[in-house]
Amino acid sequence: MTIARLFPRSVLGASFLGLFLFAAGAVAPARAQGSKSPGPALDGYCPVCLVEARKWEKGSPAHTAVFDGQTYQFPNDAIKQKFVANPAKYVPALGGDCIVCYAKLGKRVPGKTEHAARYDDRIFLFPADEQQQAFLKDPAAFADADLALQGDCAVCLDHHSKRVPGKAEFTEIYKGLRYRFPSAAIQAEFRKDPARYAGVAAKADGKSTTTSKNDRPASNELLTVTGKTACAGCEFGVTPVQSPDELGLAVTLGDGKVVVVEQAHKLYPKVYENRFAGQQVRVSGHVLQREGRFTWIVPAKLTVVQ
Repeated sequence: MTIARLFPRSVLGASFLGLFLFAAGAVAPARAQGSKSPGPALDGYCPVCLVEARKWEKGSPAHTAVFDGQTYQFPNDAIKQKFVANPAKYVPALGGDCIVCYAKLGKRVPGKTEHAARYDDRIFLFPADEQQQAFLKDPAAFADADLALQGDCAVCLDHHSKRVPGKAEFTEIYKGLRYRFPSAAIQAEFRKDPARYAGVAAKADGKSTTTSKNDRPASNELLTVTGKTACAGCEFGVTPVQSPDELGLAVTLGDGKVVVVEQAHKLYPKVYENRFAGQQVRVSGHVLQREGRFTWIVPAKLTVVQ
C-alpha cells in the first residue's frame, strides 16, 4: 500500500484503506511538544474543510463554535453551520489527543497538526512522527480506542445492567470519547447527565488506575549516562515508577538501553516538554529499579549537552 504525502492546501490522495497522511508542518504554527495549543482547536484550521474537502484551510475568529470544551474556527458561517449540525462528524479523534498513546497506555497526550492523518473520514493527531507512523502501519488497531464500552450503550448499562450495542448514527462525544446509543431518545438521555454515564462506562471498561508509592532508590548505586531524550510511555511502553500517570522522560543510549528519569516533569519541565525532540542530555542519579534494558533513576542532575 502506498500512502501519498501531500502538502497543505492540496487535495489528498487515497489508499484502498481510505487512509490519508497530512503534512501540515509547512504552514501549521509550531508549538511545544506534549502541550495543548492555547488558541483554538486544530491551530485554527477548519475541521469541516479537513473532513469534506481534505485540505488545510484556516478558519476565522469571526466564525467559531465551542464543542466538548474546545473552540473551532471556520472560514464562513455556512461551513460553521455544517459543524454545528453534526460536530461528532468533524472533530478530531480524542479531541486532538493521540489515539496511539491512549490505546497503548491509557494516557491522553496532545497531538499536533504537524503530525496528522485522516482515516475512515476521521482526523487523528499525534505528538510526533513515531506515533503517526505506528498508526499508519495499522490504523484499524487504534482507530476505535476512543469508543467507550466498545460501542455498547452506557445508558442501557446503567439503567438495565445490559450490554446493548449502539449505532454509529447515534454518537455522542464527551471529553473526547465516543459513546453510542441504540436510539435518539437514549442518546438524549445521555446528554442530560453525561458525567454520570461516562463514569459508568469508565468503570466497566476498567479505566481506573493505581498509583505506586515506591519513592526511594532500591540501592545506593549511582549512574551517569549521556543520550537522547524520548517519551518513555509513547516510545517504549514504560512509565515512571514514582508517577505512573505521567508518560515520563526517557534517555536512550547507543547500546539500546533506556534510562527513565523519575519526576522529570517537575524537576526539568523544559526538557520534559521537549522530550520528543531527541535532545542530547547528561543525567546522573541513583538507580531505583532495573528491568531488562530499562533502568529507572532518581536524578541528582540533568544538563542539556550543547
